[in-house]
Amino acid sequence: MASKEFSLMRESWSMLLTYITALILVFVLTIHLLLESPLTGVPLEATLTFGYATGNLMYYKVVFGLLLFAAVIHGINGLRVIAIEWLHPRKKAWLVNLLAVVLIGFFLALGSYTLIAVT
Repeated sequence: MASKEFSLMRESWSMLLTYITALILVFVLTIHLLLESPLTGVPLEATLTFGYATGNLMYYKVVFGLLLFAAVIHGINGLRVIAIEWLHPRKKAWLVNLLAVVLIGFFLALGSYTLIAVT
């Protein structure tokens, strides 16, 4: 019984993580979309240049870092939940969780390297 209780508690932390990252994404994506909007006075074609993109990455480093971490964790955790519900892997749930952790680590490392290399 304690094992089942612990498992349910672990899934509640997973959902809490999903809600927190979704809340972060609402604010960070709004800032990101405003940077590319016509409200800035910059034409859309100009926002697609390498110089403009790297300038935004350097100036809004914290915003893009939050965007990276929240999007990767939110997305991979969502895929993990879908895989667990779709496959119903009672004995293989650890494998789905391990794959999720590896994917999160890979994409966070790749994204962090990109943010550091550009800036």
